[in-house]
Amino acid sequence: MKHLKNYLFALGCLTAVGLTSCLEDVNDEKTGFSRQEISECFNTIKGNYTGKLLFEIQNPNDPNDYVDTLDITWSVTADTLIVINQFPQATFLEQVQDSTLKAALAKAAPESLKANFGFYNTNPIAFMVYPIAVNYDIMIENVAHKATLAFWYNNYSFGSFDLTSRVLQIQMIMSALYLDESISRNYLLKSGSGSVSIPLVITNADLSK
Repeated sequence: MKHLKNYLFALGCLTAVGLTSCLEDVNDEKTGFSRQEISECFNTIKGNYTGKLLFEIQNPNDPNDYVDTLDITWSVTADTLIVINQFPQATFLEQVQDSTLKAALAKAAPESLKANFGFYNTNPIAFMVYPIAVNYDIMIENVAHKATLAFWYNNYSFGSFDLTSRVLQIQMIMSALYLDESISRNYLLKSGSGSVSIPLVITNADLSK
């Protein structure tokens, strides 16, 4: 849990700095970035990445350990799109409150997680992230269903790129799991209603340091 909290805190600080910068831009009557500024930011961060995905999960062998890591690849393939290849269900399965649905999701093929993004700071490079809901084709008692993983928007999901270390880090917050396009029940909650916030972080930083 220590590592994930540290990353969330660091990214949160960067967001605060970036948003302050945006407010200053508004006061200076600057309404946004030029096409050249956006292009320069995109050309700096575009490409393929290999790194780690950090997510919260209880370690049965250590009650003080709430974080796990998985190897993951992702890419920045367009000026508004991030793609995480084969986004693993392990990031949220422990939170699924229906055992039948959990078992079905565990058997489903991993899907790609795609997210739009928009720059709000150029030095350091920082951007808001807008994850697109992930759909899983599953089978329950030989009947086909679709499970949908949703995310929080606005100030909850964001990323940064360090120009010196070349480290790209992105935080996203999972909010709900729905079945068959019905939003009447959130399967990430015992009560079935309301909302949750389940963070995850992807980074190409060397976590051994």
